[in-house]
Amino acid sequence: MMNFNILLGLALFICLVGLIIRLSIWFSQGTRSPAPEASAATRISAALQGVLGTIFSGRIVRMIKSLFVDLLFQERIFNKNLLRWTAHTLIFFGFILLLLMHAMSPLVSESVFSNYQPTLNPFLFLRNLFGLMVLAGVAIAVYRRLTLKAQRLRSAPSDWAALVFVGVIILSGMLLEGSKMSSYSKYQSMVEEYGSSDEEEAKALEAFWVQENGLVSPNVQLPPAPELVQKGMEVNGTSCIECHASNKTAFAGFAMAKITRPFSALLGDAAAVTMFWYLHILACLAFLAWLPFSKMFHIIAAPLSLIVKRVSGDAIDKPANLLTSRMIGLSACTHCGTCSLECSSNMFYESFGNDFILPSEKVQYLKKIMTGKETDPAVLKKMQEGLYVCTSCDRCTTVCPSGINLKELFVHARYMLLKQGMPEKALLSHFSFPLALAQNFVDDHLQALKKVTDQFKKSFQHLTDIPVPVTIGSGRGFSNTSFRGCYSCQRCTNICPVVRSFDDPVEALGMLPHQIMFSLGIGNVDLAMGSQMIWSCSTCYLCQEHCPNQVELCDIFYTLKNSALNKIEAGANS
Repeated sequence: MMNFNILLGLALFICLVGLIIRLSIWFSQGTRSPAPEASAATRISAALQGVLGTIFSGRIVRMIKSLFVDLLFQERIFNKNLLRWTAHTLIFFGFILLLLMHAMSPLVSESVFSNYQPTLNPFLFLRNLFGLMVLAGVAIAVYRRLTLKAQRLRSAPSDWAALVFVGVIILSGMLLEGSKMSSYSKYQSMVEEYGSSDEEEAKALEAFWVQENGLVSPNVQLPPAPELVQKGMEVNGTSCIECHASNKTAFAGFAMAKITRPFSALLGDAAAVTMFWYLHILACLAFLAWLPFSKMFHIIAAPLSLIVKRVSGDAIDKPANLLTSRMIGLSACTHCGTCSLECSSNMFYESFGNDFILPSEKVQYLKKIMTGKETDPAVLKKMQEGLYVCTSCDRCTTVCPSGINLKELFVHARYMLLKQGMPEKALLSHFSFPLALAQNFVDDHLQALKKVTDQFKKSFQHLTDIPVPVTIGSGRGFSNTSFRGCYSCQRCTNICPVVRSFDDPVEALGMLPHQIMFSLGIGNVDLAMGSQMIWSCSTCYLCQEHCPNQVELCDIFYTLKNSALNKIEAGANS
C-alpha cells in the first residue's frame, strides 16, 4: 500500500505539472493577428468573464445542451460515421464507468451504494462488462486505422500509443482479476479472515470453489466429488454469499484465469498476483501521468471546445478569448482524420504529396509552430503551402467531432506564417479569398497575391502574346485526355459564374473555359497553364456537369494548376 501511495503521488504530481503547462500555453500562445497582444492575465480574466457570463445568462441552456448532445451523445460523430461513433461510445462510456465505479470506488461507489462490495453483483458483472466495452471499442478503432485508408490517411505514433495504453489498462485488470480467482494463497487468506474453522466444512468449501469459482488448489483432486461440492455449496451459501458472488459472473476475469495459471505455476500464485497488480497499477498511473502531455488530453480539451462552439457559435466577442479558443481547439484535436476525408483540397494532396494539405496533419504541427517548438524552414515552407492550398470551404469545421473552428484557425495561421517568409505560390487559388478573410487581412493578402501573380506572368505565355497563326504542338502527354471531346460549343463558358461576373472576361481571365480546352486540343499546355481562368475558377463543377461530351473541365483545371505550380517550383530550385 505504501508503494501504491508513492506511485500515485508521483503520477498525480506529474499530471498536475502537465496540466499547469497546458493551461499556461492556452493563455500565453496562439496566432496574434488580427487580435492585439494580450497578456496571460488579460486572457484568464476574459475567459473567466466568459464562463460567468454563460452560467448567469440564458446561454446556460446551450451549455447544458452541449453536455448531452455534443459530449455524451457525440451527435457530430453519429451523423457522420456510425462505426466510429460506436467505437467512441464504447471506449468513452466503458472507461468512464470503470473509473467511477471501480477506480474511484471509495469516493463514488461506496458513497452511493450502501451494500457495495467489488466481489458482489451487479458490481462484479458490470466491471467486466465495462471492461469488455472498452476492448470492443479499441478493437473497432484498430480495425478502422488498418482498413479504412481513405479516412485514416496517416496514423501518428501517439494514436497507437493511446490505444495501446487503454488496452493494456483493461487487459491487465482482467488478468489481475483472473489471477486472484485461481490463487490458492488469496483463497486461504480470505478463509482465515471470514471462513469457518470446521475442517470438514473447509474441505467442502474448497472443493466447491475449485469446481465453481476457478480456484487452483493442491488439496483437491479433479474432478472433486459431487457430494463434497454439494456440501461446499451449502457452506458457501451461509458463509460467503453475502460478500462474494460466483466468479463465473465476472466472465472476462474468469476466462483470463486460465491464461494466468502458467504464470502462477512458474512464479507461485502470490507472486503472479503481485506481478499483475503492478502491471495494472503502473499502466493506470503511467496513463495518468502521460495524459496532459499526449493527444489524450482531448479528454479535457474536446468538451471545452464543444461547449465553446455550442455557446458562442463563431461569434466570440473578445479578441483575448479568440486566442485562447484557438489553443483549446488545437489541444482538442483527436487526429481522427474526419476533416481530411471531407477536405476539398484532397486533389492537391494527391499531386503534391504534402501531408500539410490535409487538415488533420496541419493541426498536429500547428501545435508545435504556435508554441515555438517547430522552426525548421523546410517544415514551415510545407505548412505554408498546405495553408494556402486550403480553399476555406469550411467542410472540416462542419464535421469536426471536437468542435474546432478549423477554417478560422487555418486562416490566421496562414497570415502568421506570411510574416516569416515569401508568399506561397498556391496563393493564386484566390477563390478562397472572399470566403476566408472576413476583411481582416485584405492588405496582406493583396500584397502577397501581387508578388506571386507577377512571378507567374513572367513564367508563362499568354494568348495575346502569341503571334497568329497558332501552331499545333505535341501536348506532352497531358494526363486527362477528356478535353479531346470538346467541340467548342461554349456551353461551359456560357454557364460559368466566374465568366459572368466580369464585363470583359477575356481581359480579366486571359482565356475562357472553352478556349483552355482548345489550347489543350492543339497541344499548347503552357498556354493553358498561364491562364488566370484556372485560378479564378470557383470549382462549382457547373461546366463539367453541363458538358454534352463529358469533358472534365474542373478536374483538368486542377491538373493545370498543379502542373503550373510544379513548373514554377522547378524553376526556382534550378
